Parts: sequence; C-alpha cells; structure tokens
Amino acid sequence: MAWAEAAARSEHPEQAARIARNYAEFDHYAARARSYLDAGELATAAIHCAIASHIAVQNHAGVFWSPKLERVLNEVGRRIPFDEPPSRPREIKRVLQVGTQMSAVGGHNKMLCQWVNADRDRHHALVLTQQRGPVPAFAQQAFASGGIHYLSRNPGGPLAWARELRRMARDYDAVVLHTYCEDVIPIMAFADPVRHKPVLVLNHADHLFWFGPSVCHLAINLREAAQDLTIARRGVAPERNIIMPTLAESVVRRSSRDDAKRAIGVSPETILLVSAARQLKYKTVGGATFADIHAPLLEKHPNATLLVVGAGTPEDWQPVRARFGDRLRSLPETPNPRPYFEAADIYVDSYPFVSSTSLMEAAGYGAPSVTIFPYPDETRIFGINHVALVGNVAVARDFEQYRAILSELIEDGEKRAAIGEASRLAVAREHNVPGWMRWLEGVYARALELPPLDNAAMLAGDERPSFGEPDWRHEDIFGGNWPTIERIKNYMGMLPTHQHLAHWSEVRAAGGFRSASEALRYLAPEWLKRRLKDGV
Repeated sequence: MAWAEAAARSEHPEQAARIARNYAEFDHYAARARSYLDAGELATAAIHCAIASHIAVQNHAGVFWSPKLERVLNEVGRRIPFDEPPSRPREIKRVLQVGTQMSAVGGHNKMLCQWVNADRDRHHALVLTQQRGPVPAFAQQAFASGGIHYLSRNPGGPLAWARELRRMARDYDAVVLHTYCEDVIPIMAFADPVRHKPVLVLNHADHLFWFGPSVCHLAINLREAAQDLTIARRGVAPERNIIMPTLAESVVRRSSRDDAKRAIGVSPETILLVSAARQLKYKTVGGATFADIHAPLLEKHPNATLLVVGAGTPEDWQPVRARFGDRLRSLPETPNPRPYFEAADIYVDSYPFVSSTSLMEAAGYGAPSVTIFPYPDETRIFGINHVALVGNVAVARDFEQYRAILSELIEDGEKRAAIGEASRLAVAREHNVPGWMRWLEGVYARALELPPLDNAAMLAGDERPSFGEPDWRHEDIFGGNWPTIERIKNYMGMLPTHQHLAHWSEVRAAGGFRSASEALRYLAPEWLKRRLKDGV
C-alpha cells in the first residue's frame, strides 16, 4: 500500500506508525461498510460508516474526511424513497437546526441556542438525531416556539430516522447541521442535494475528521484556519466556504473582581490566573503537565494563584499541587464557570488544546488573555486565530515567552486593564449581538446565491492518509486509545434485529461485556432504551 510506504518514510516514525495503525483499522470498517452495502444490508452499512468514523475522530488516521465512506452513505441515502423535490427558497425565514445531542457543558451547544435567541425574526426548530438523557433547560427555552424533535425515540433505526429528517426539512428554507463528527443520519437524509433545501454545515469541530462535505451547500467556518483546512483537506470548494465568528454570550458582570475573589475564597490582593475548559484540553504532552508549565511562574510570583476549572484532579499534577498548595487549584468541569471569570485578573488558555469560547468569555469580563502556540504555522488549526481574538490575545511561541508575558501582566496592573478593555470591545463588536448578526445575515445571503451542490465529482475520489503537518502532530497532541469494541456496543441497538443479534454475539465473544446484566441491556433496541431511560 502506498500509504504504508509513506508512513515508513516519515520524519516522525512513532506518530506515523500510530496514524498508519489507526488508518488500517478505519479502512477495515470502511471495507465492512462497503460489503454490507453490496449485500443489501443498508442500515448495517451505515452503522459501520459511523464506527469507522469514530476511529478517525478519536484516534487520528491522517484524514479529515472520507469520500469512500460518504459514497457508501450517499448510495444508502439515494435508496431511501424520495418525495417530490421542494422548490428552492427565495428567502430564509424558517430554519431547521439539526444536532446529535444537547448537553449542559460545551460552548458549541450554548452557541446554537444563542444563535436562535438572537435570530428572533426567523422561525427555528431543533431535531436531535441521537439524544441520550435530558435536554438542558437553556435549549428547551431557546426552542420553546419551534419545538425539539427526537429522531432516535421513534421505532426503527438510522434509515427510518434519515427519512423522517428528510421529510421534516421540506417545511424549512434551510437546514443547519451542528451534528457530531460521526453522525451518519444527515448524510443519508440529504444524499441528493438537488432534491433538498440548502444544507449548511457549522464547522464546530474544525480540527477533527467529520462527515458532511458531500451534503454541504455551504460550510460555516468559525476562523480562517478552519476554512483553509476545509478547502484543502475536505474537498469543499472555496466558494462554498464562509467565515462566521463564534457567537459568544454578552457578559453582564454581577460582582466586582474583588468581591468575586472573596466569593471563591481568594484574597483580593492575590493576582488570580484562571483557565476554564473541558478536562481533555489539559492533556499532558511530552511529559510536561499544565501544572508543570506554570510552576516557575508561581515560584517567581508568590502573590499569584492559578485556578483551573475543568481539569479535575490529574494525578500527574500532584507534585506541583503539593509544592504550592492552594496557589494551584484544579476543579471539576462545571456548566457555569462565571464566578471564576469574574474573579480573574488574567486568563490563561488551556493547553495543548485551545478553548476559544472560554477566551471570548474571559474577554467579556475584561481579563487579558494569553495562549501558547509552540508549533509551526502549518499547524495553526491547533491555535487561536478567531476573528476578534487575533491581535487581542497574546500568543506565545514557546514556554519561556509565555511565562515572560504572564510575568509582565502580573506586575503591571495598568497594562492588564488596557489589554483587557481592548479585548472586551473587540469581542463585543464581532462575537456578541448585535454586531454578530451582520455575519449571520451574510451566511444566509451566500446560501441563497449558491446553486445546488453537485457532489458527484467529490464522491468519485478516494482518500489516503497524510503523515506530515498537521497530521503527525495531531496524533501526538490529540491521539487517544479508544477501543473500537465500545463503539460497536454504542451502535448495535440501531441495527436491524438479525444484525443486532449478530453484533451482540461478536462483542460477547470478544469479552466486550463487563457483566451478564450489561450484556442483557445491550439486547434492547436503541429507540426502546431511549423511551424507557428518557421517560417518554
């Protein structure tokens, strides 16, 4: 295989070997998907596309999209009966927002609801393809008028859910996908773009593999690096790409910085550095923990404290915690980090995985922010290059520069205030309502201007893994060790009964169930589990 030979010649053999192993496993499930399609097992073919994509999302396989997988999904989707194609819209007044799941934690979910709340002159409804558990209250409130629809609570499986999504979309002028990277249902539902209203894809997971280019009338990118990668590595034509900044919630300060510090048990005299993100964004890379990076800074400035919201209590941070005591605090993830943002004198970005939404929120409270980007420019998809943050967030290219920038901010209160105010104004202008609305109107206008997508040429191609930049570094930073058998378990309840039982037996034979009771639970179809667990 040419790609295996390329891996062997890589300048980064360890990372390239991992990418090659990941791609080989990805390719195995892609081949299974094709074989099921050839045998007429349409739903099983679609599910194997989802399993394959999980590998590429969670264990980087050197690809950012897959023509061969979307080709399978496209063929499945075109075999689902179509109604008469609707007329093309002349204006966009009714928008169908489509997600996979809604949870209380995560900037992406909150942005979707803020979008709907801001765009009140249009009618919005939400379809969730695979919701598990309750929908947070803020989502229920945002869609109180248009409603929330749950596909996976309906009897059937992915083909029935795709057909239902297709049917619902006929009543809207545009569809916006906020779905998870590996969600196959919209790809089948909108397989033939000529027969559907425009499908817009929000590129919220811009550094990961995702399904969607073959149905993408317009890709909405949240930053320039995302747009570049979508064009170069996902096959979406330049004219079908547009920039729209992340929508961040406008900040209303409820407490002064000093009062906020007191409320969380920090002295007002302390210079408080705050970071807030999901735990995975603080992964240890190259043996240096997030705590290790900041230890010299805490040593140099006895009046400084670092508070990390979301990292939990990693064991490898313990030596630094023991050394500095309460001057290094690490808390679990929380859906409401506002008290910590209000208290922050300085905001420090997560590392090695940046958190743009948190940077915007910190800017709203007037905190100057610093991020680390020690990589070459070819990997800027891993850094901060979002509209209002460019020029307003200090970007350090190595750890010494990072600590020097933070030292200067710790020592200079006037500089903290000036940078924080400039950042606050820039974010308010571009990422908050009402300024953000001009970007959204530009998206709708571009969607109406474009002709229907012809996806035949892009689906005729194939992919091969890359072992250069940014791929080898992607595997080094974000690569995990996610067992594929867990993904099979995750999807088996969506399969037709005979395939459900066959895959259940496969998992059981491989020792994939931890107990007899767990094995029994996995015999239930997904739609029934959702109705029972979610109280429908």
